Amino acid sequence: MSKPIHPSAAPNQPSAADATAHPSKSVLIACGGTGGHLFPGIAVAELLQAQGHRVRLLISEKRIDTLAASGHPELTFERLPFLAMPRPWSPKMLGFLSGLLKGRAACRRLIAQHQVDTVLGMGGFTSFAPLWAGRNAGCATFIHESNAIPGKANRLNARYSDTVLCGLDACRAHFPKHPRVLTVGTPIRSSMRQPASEDPRAHFQLQPDKKTLLIMGGSQGARGVNQVVGMSLDLFQKLGLQVLHITGPSEYEAVRDLYARHPLLPQHVAAFCHRMDLAYRAADLAIARSGASSLTELGYFGLPSLLIPYPYAADDHQTRNAEVFSTAGAARLLPEATLNATLLGDHVAELLTQPGADEKRQQMAHAATHLTQRDSAEQIARLIAP
Repeated sequence: MSKPIHPSAAPNQPSAADATAHPSKSVLIACGGTGGHLFPGIAVAELLQAQGHRVRLLISEKRIDTLAASGHPELTFERLPFLAMPRPWSPKMLGFLSGLLKGRAACRRLIAQHQVDTVLGMGGFTSFAPLWAGRNAGCATFIHESNAIPGKANRLNARYSDTVLCGLDACRAHFPKHPRVLTVGTPIRSSMRQPASEDPRAHFQLQPDKKTLLIMGGSQGARGVNQVVGMSLDLFQKLGLQVLHITGPSEYEAVRDLYARHPLLPQHVAAFCHRMDLAYRAADLAIARSGASSLTELGYFGLPSLLIPYPYAADDHQTRNAEVFSTAGAARLLPEATLNATLLGDHVAELLTQPGADEKRQQMAHAATHLTQRDSAEQIARLIAP
């Protein structure tokens, strides 16, 4: 276990009355590895800390986790090395088991040191060691599964959890034997839910009157999205659009070079965005992967989308997520295997520049907002720190 990030961060102090009615809890949230685990975990941590609870977040050593942590100096993060679970007879299994035991030992020390009451795992194998250690220490244990179908990590994590929290109703059927399964939605960070403090397009130095396309590759698997978008830039320019493109850390330089060849296309290209609330508000249409966290945010802001599921996601869960949104009329599902610049351009033109485009987007926006539980963080906070 590494030294904590932002160790000086302190929770807001509750009033004496609040402290009497709701004694302060010590909560450990395991949420590293991907943005889909990390950002909902941060959302719950923000709310719990504002209520006077003591919160620590366990994250991985991935760059996406470090970038996100740097934007939240008020929270305390600790890095926990982890490996994804290999196949049963893989030569990597011995290293995985060794790392798992070390991780559990580190979590046991952390739980004892901070007198942890509750452990919340947001998914992935970064949650397994903390939940295992928490169950053995007598902590209340919870997992949150934001996808329509749980991954193998959360199917295993459920055995060590008192309660399974689902982001989508479709997920509940995958835990038929668990005694307590609840649908609570997927939390959104508090910064995303604040009223806009400035003009969204001005923040990104975009023009105020042009149709704006938001492109997000996600925290992993961005290359496929970036490649097909790169082949579509000529068409976007001809359609009179402007583009706000969040590339992901590993793809930034390559994508930036593509846009440099289109100087007449109004654009803002960034590796990472700490003001996604403004990015969603600036856009008329999004092109995105279909991780659960991204879909929750698209739904919260009522932003119509073209969804390109990451084809290598475990159990193809991004396709299952996208199907929920496309079936409801909130998005169009575009499988990467059959997608090309022409097809993508046709959808973009239909929804941004052709007759009837505004009405179609309004219908999609209405459907998207009805797929999101806007008080998800509050529901989870009430459950894990009553």
